[in-house]
Amino acid sequence: MAGAGRWKIGVQALCWGLVGCQTNAPPPPGILRLGLFAPYTSLDPLYARDQISVWLVQQLFAGLVGYDSLLRPIPLLASRWEISPDGRVYRFYLRKGVTFHGRPYRFLRASDVVYSWHRLASPKWASPGAYLFRGLIQGWKDFQEGKTPTIQGLQALNDSVLQVTLEAPYGPFLHLLTLPYAMVVLPEAAESLGRAFGQQPVGCGPFQLEWQEAGRLLVFRRHWPAPAPFVQKLVFRWFPNRLWAWEALQRGEIDAFEGQDRALEYRFRSDSTWRRWARQVETPQLGTEYLGMDVRTGSPLGDRQVRRALRAAIGRLPLVQELWGAHATPARSFVPPPLLAYLPPSDTTLSEADRKRLQGLELTLYAQPAFRELCEYLELRLRSYGVTLRIEYLLGPSLREYLTKGHIHFWKASWLADFPDGENFLLLFESAQRVPHGPNTTRFAHAQVDSLLKRARQETSDSVRRVIYSQIEAILAEEAPVIPLYHAHGIWQVSRRLLSFPRSPLPVWLPLHTVRLTDEPDAKSLAS
Repeated sequence: MAGAGRWKIGVQALCWGLVGCQTNAPPPPGILRLGLFAPYTSLDPLYARDQISVWLVQQLFAGLVGYDSLLRPIPLLASRWEISPDGRVYRFYLRKGVTFHGRPYRFLRASDVVYSWHRLASPKWASPGAYLFRGLIQGWKDFQEGKTPTIQGLQALNDSVLQVTLEAPYGPFLHLLTLPYAMVVLPEAAESLGRAFGQQPVGCGPFQLEWQEAGRLLVFRRHWPAPAPFVQKLVFRWFPNRLWAWEALQRGEIDAFEGQDRALEYRFRSDSTWRRWARQVETPQLGTEYLGMDVRTGSPLGDRQVRRALRAAIGRLPLVQELWGAHATPARSFVPPPLLAYLPPSDTTLSEADRKRLQGLELTLYAQPAFRELCEYLELRLRSYGVTLRIEYLLGPSLREYLTKGHIHFWKASWLADFPDGENFLLLFESAQRVPHGPNTTRFAHAQVDSLLKRARQETSDSVRRVIYSQIEAILAEEAPVIPLYHAHGIWQVSRRLLSFPRSPLPVWLPLHTVRLTDEPDAKSLAS
């Protein structure tokens, strides 16, 4: 009977996640059901490079370090750490009693971290994150190039102590340890499964994989012990659009989904009764939507004065107010303001000489189709300055390929923070990071920017680094390799069944194990 009961509960849980499975029964206790739209790449942390994959991997795996509600690094798999006076040696003491998924339980050891990071660095696995510690951890580069059999700067001193030695001090180092690439896998499973590990992932994160149906459904069950009302099971269900997800939320088939579009806004305006059973969780994000410009000589935007005039003209437009209202913040800098000590002066003055530079300017703006409304707005408004703007739409992979090969000179792009430090944004302007060697698609190069970035990386004080980042922003304001447009807000549509939901300005950080539920559908929700 007990076995039959468990089977019955499992079927009911799947019914609440599957498309077209209708029921008026209350949701099973402790189950959080989320709607998603984009596909995921892999459940292997080595290949988690898109936002959906990162969100999913965070539930299954964990790293040495996590974040508190203010995005300050806190111990996760490590219980504590020590840093040498010169900032080069980190010693991590692992938390006792941490186990990997599955039975019989296997306890976490420092050698598992060493294995996971060697796996990340190894050319055999071809991880897009293999660059993460290159030039940072001592011996990482030599191991990648086959010069040494192991990474010199990684040592398991015993089962519970890991020592990491850096080439030089690196202020944001602890932030890197929160990324999926640095999360810990079970070595035995990774070796035996090979590339299939992404379909049968085994980590020591807060949840473990229970069920999957490609492109439709994922079910994770709790691994880290926690009593009700904390989530005991996660069900992820895919939808073709947000309107379908909203209707599922209204019927009580899911509990939350991310994002908002015009169709939803129309629903909100036409019927306010939704506030009785749902709410919005909205948070300004550490990310920047911008226009990139090819600064090389010969480019139509190779002249700094033309770039500055174009930036000033676009900066004068009420773009955010007219397109996004309160759901975005106008950008005065490329680095989001919380990561700077101060903002550079905002100058949208257009001199007569600037207007002459824009008169007759012909440009082609390349963008993904999702930004059609923005592009058409810019095309219409820039006509008044004598600018002829032609729009070409490309899918993401094609746009990235064109940027890498240097075929385009003006484009719409987004940059979301992987971790809450300005260096994460400003490396886009480092000369050593010019494509194809890095993400510097504008081909911008400035000796002072390179020097300031090098200094910031070796600075251990967050406040001092923010001052340096503000100095770099002042240079970018003068040189104008990009036109920052706005900082988007993250929006989740959430059932009032949820007593809490993560409010994180970091787009990639989604600690769902902290969500608390009530089994009363109309219960009053609490602010997260």
